[in-house]
Amino acid sequence: MERVDTAGIVGGGVLAAEDRQQGDWERRIAERSEELYRARLVQRLLWVWAVPGTLLVVAAGVLLAVLSAPLSAVLVLFALAAVSVGVAAAFVYRQHFKVRAVDTELRALEGAHREQLLDELATGDLLDAHKRYRAQLPDLIERYRTEARRDRWKDQVLQTVVIGGSIVAATVTATATSVVDVAFLAVGLSLLVALSAALAGYAKYRDRSAAWQQVADALEREYESVELRVGRYRRFTEEREAYAEFAEAVEALRAEKAGRLPSAVVDRLAQ
Repeated sequence: MERVDTAGIVGGGVLAAEDRQQGDWERRIAERSEELYRARLVQRLLWVWAVPGTLLVVAAGVLLAVLSAPLSAVLVLFALAAVSVGVAAAFVYRQHFKVRAVDTELRALEGAHREQLLDELATGDLLDAHKRYRAQLPDLIERYRTEARRDRWKDQVLQTVVIGGSIVAATVTATATSVVDVAFLAVGLSLLVALSAALAGYAKYRDRSAAWQQVADALEREYESVELRVGRYRRFTEEREAYAEFAEAVEALRAEKAGRLPSAVVDRLAQ
């Protein structure tokens, strides 16, 4: 009789309901993760259209000018480039807010899921507080990696503008000696390249991206090490001692890494 009662509880009672609820959380998180992945993919494609794609159209116009093509054809290509920049900018703007909305919703789902799991086992002692701290760490790690990807992408865009713009500007400058009408374009491209290079040097997006990534990787190592009892945690036999060391190590690590980041980045770390 006891076996029948247990089977009933597992198969159609409390445990089955909890399993269904857990599966629902995982399904919703997986759906939002897939939606975020697709939104970011579209965002990257739009940036490719906005920057390298437009530069290719401009380069085609310059090539036609060098080949002594009709001026109307050259002007049409330059007009298409201008229209392309405007349309791409509008789509990039809209996609940015879509990505941010999906990302915010995904983080809220993940946070609510972790809170629910922890509330079911909450005891109010220090060990529970340390476990709660560890459970919230993946969200922080993902934030840092998101910042790393964002700064890396900004650096790549600026470098693309500097390299591609320099090539096109050099070609346009050479063409301007024979086609006076494109002289203004050479000046504009040279100014764009100079501004992009100055911004890349001032903002140091590559260094900031590396700093974000180092913080995220170091925190992830601590997150995994305390659970597997490896590294600095192998000497602990008591779970309470290991998690106390974990909380102290993570806080020290965040403070140390934050000192290597620019002041604007440190302000975001504290949020």
